[in-house]
Amino acid sequence: MNSESDLLELIAAIYEAGMDFSLWPMTLERIAEAFGVPSAGMARQGKTPADCWGMSAGIEPAAIKRYVDYYHGINPIWQSVPNTPAGTVQTDTMVIPRGELIRTEFFNDYMLPQRIGGLLNSVVLLEEGRQTVVTMHGREQFETDDIALYKLITPHLQRAVQMNLKTATMEISQAATIEALNSLNEGVLFVDANAAVVFANSIAERLFLAGAGLRQRNGILQGKLPYETAALHAVIAMCSVDGLRSSGGSLTLSRGTGRSPLSLMIAPISKREAHGFHGRGPVAVIFVTDPDRILKPAASQLREQFGLTPAQAAFAIEILSGDGIQAAADRLAITRATARTHLARVFEKTGTRRQSELVRLLMSAKVWRQPE
Repeated sequence: MNSESDLLELIAAIYEAGMDFSLWPMTLERIAEAFGVPSAGMARQGKTPADCWGMSAGIEPAAIKRYVDYYHGINPIWQSVPNTPAGTVQTDTMVIPRGELIRTEFFNDYMLPQRIGGLLNSVVLLEEGRQTVVTMHGREQFETDDIALYKLITPHLQRAVQMNLKTATMEISQAATIEALNSLNEGVLFVDANAAVVFANSIAERLFLAGAGLRQRNGILQGKLPYETAALHAVIAMCSVDGLRSSGGSLTLSRGTGRSPLSLMIAPISKREAHGFHGRGPVAVIFVTDPDRILKPAASQLREQFGLTPAQAAFAIEILSGDGIQAAADRLAITRATARTHLARVFEKTGTRRQSELVRLLMSAKVWRQPE
């Protein structure tokens, strides 16, 4: 992936697939292209073939059928981690030693004929013993940078699959889709070319009522400051230009002293995806994240998932506040030296090396509990 605009284009494609399940093969192809691998697939994995299905870009449908009918049942990677939590990103070597994998029937009779040398897997949904995954198939084993980038994309894959799951038809006018959007933990807005709000989910409506950072004036979306509004309108306008493939953009909206700015990601909507609206057609979808509402994982979950001690779990949660080691140490009434020791152990147990990487991993493991 060459630039931030490439990443935004990929994320926009992921959400388009969230709104229309039939677009997943095309989106899987774009994911594979972004990571420079020959194929990528989506599959639901369960205990019996009846629980399973799969699709792929770059692998013949007959091979996918053989996987679902037989090879899934002897896949040693699935057998090792059937209850891995949603949000987990892992390679084959994180689950099973390479020397052990290459001796299996699955590797020799399924992976090798497909010229698959390495797997990078994202668990996007776990429900009733069934696991939905999006997996990249590489000629070689995946590098650290690939894993870090996939961790960044995984929350978007999760949200898109949640949108697929909550509705059988992908028209925003239908009540089932609106319910799905209202269930998300961030604001979602659909706007037309003039930045007029066509739809706002429940969290976005609450942000309007709060009267800070994001507002409407005569139905037109605005920021707190004039230059922020101008920047927002410019990105939205570019999403409506015919003949151009706008990748959307991202920006922040200030909210005044003592409050973190809102983070916005704007992605274009094709006319195909907008057909469920009546009257004004939306040209962009906007995802609004409020850092002050970010949900943090429970200490018990971090202890169970990563093997952290109670002290390490407590420190990891404090690090999510984003104000540094010393501030976390002060809140826990420990020394900076002890805090650094905790951080080193947390890095070791979570397989991370930097605080930013740790934060992304821990937030992907969070307990979905609405804050008071």
